[in-house]
Amino acid sequence: MPNAPARVSPLRPLLAFALLIPVGVLFGQAWQGQSDRLTFAAKERQGIEYLTALGPVTTALTDAQSAAVAGREVDRAAVTRAVDAATAVDERLGDDLRTSERWSGLRVKIEALSSVPAGDKSRIYDAYGEVTDLLLALYGKIRENSQLIRDPEADTYFLQDGAAEELPESVVAAGKFADLVGIAAGRPAAERTAAVADIISARDAVLSPATDLADDVQSAVDSTESRTLGGNLLSRLDRFRRAMDGLATSVGTLDGRSALPTGDRLNPARIEVQAAASELSSSILAELDVLIADRQSGVRTERVISLVTLAVAVLGCAVPAVLALLGRRRRRRPFGGPHRTAPPRPTAAEHGESQWEPVGAAR
Repeated sequence: MPNAPARVSPLRPLLAFALLIPVGVLFGQAWQGQSDRLTFAAKERQGIEYLTALGPVTTALTDAQSAAVAGREVDRAAVTRAVDAATAVDERLGDDLRTSERWSGLRVKIEALSSVPAGDKSRIYDAYGEVTDLLLALYGKIRENSQLIRDPEADTYFLQDGAAEELPESVVAAGKFADLVGIAAGRPAAERTAAVADIISARDAVLSPATDLADDVQSAVDSTESRTLGGNLLSRLDRFRRAMDGLATSVGTLDGRSALPTGDRLNPARIEVQAAASELSSSILAELDVLIADRQSGVRTERVISLVTLAVAVLGCAVPAVLALLGRRRRRRPFGGPHRTAPPRPTAAEHGESQWEPVGAAR
């Protein structure tokens, strides 16, 4: 009697399928983590787009402030273009970034600047100062709500800090500094000492964020894996620092005895600061967007790998289980039972024929 084949345990298929439970749990956790990272990066890129739209608004407002303080004609068309472009971005992203109310209030303040009486330099300076303070607060709101301020990577964190805080503060401070010098130059000699003290304070406000900006950019370059970041930013940073230093030193010694330069003399230095800042801001935000887009691409690649891994795990568990079940079904018949055999062939006698051939029959 041949040996009976090995019996297949009914638990083996169940164990194979049970292995899929921890695999599915791990896949779900990985998928959720990847989804969170993609959502985080998408929100950051919304913030970058909004910050990019605010750059021209900052430049247009500081230009308008300097023109109004100096008694020149304000280019209100430039302000309107910048505000309209930012409004279009806010209409698309304001709900997600929760900035719509803040931008609407700032826009009303900007439009009201045209009603400030001409000739009163101090009043003009204060009115524009209130608006630019609100603008800087909006920069901070965007950083917070887009989660840029919580970016976990060192290079992207330092870039967003420089582009969304230090750089706009530098531009606004440079405009206020130049305008304050122009206002102080027209004051009586008796007020010169107080005016010089205000100018020194304003100059410190120019140099401090510029120094912090340089530190941010250098820290980002030192910590990044990007091969293009340093080359794209450092030369533009050098131009910006030269422009800021030129503006800060254009007032001379500030000893209280020397005559202060007029606003018109400082205006070319202020314009160079804005041009250098605009170039640097565009480069920083573009590099920041590239870094975050690359991060999104990496997460999407991880998702593909996760799906492939899950598919392999399912096949690795399911195929042996199915084969085991099929083998068990083939062996369910009892061993050694009756077997069907082919019926015997009928004999010649049963057909009524003689078993002897007649003599002379053909061979």
